[in-house]
Amino acid sequence: MQLLQHASGCRNQQCPSANCNKMKNLLKHGANCATRVQGGCAICRRIWALLQIHARQCRREACLVPKCRQLKEQLRALAQQQAQMDERRRAAMNAAYRRYVRHKS
Repeated sequence: MQLLQHASGCRNQQCPSANCNKMKNLLKHGANCATRVQGGCAICRRIWALLQIHARQCRREACLVPKCRQLKEQLRALAQQQAQMDERRRAAMNAAYRRYVRHKS
């Protein structure tokens, strides 16, 4: 994760970090690939998984990692949908319980 964050913001062509250029090339591939994840590109699939893991852990408001903000927004939207579904399920179970208690009395 540290390498991803470093490479996303690094502008040094001669960076002393051992794998910085490799990560930069992977990120460049992800941005320019015509096949993409949907087309079955294994490199893009790996990059996408790494970006998703990063987004789940990232707490920065202004993160330089590609797609971080969009992925965080998607994760928030999914969590909100899940909470709404849970609330509907809870309300239905409470209503069923109240009907059962009234019917039993």
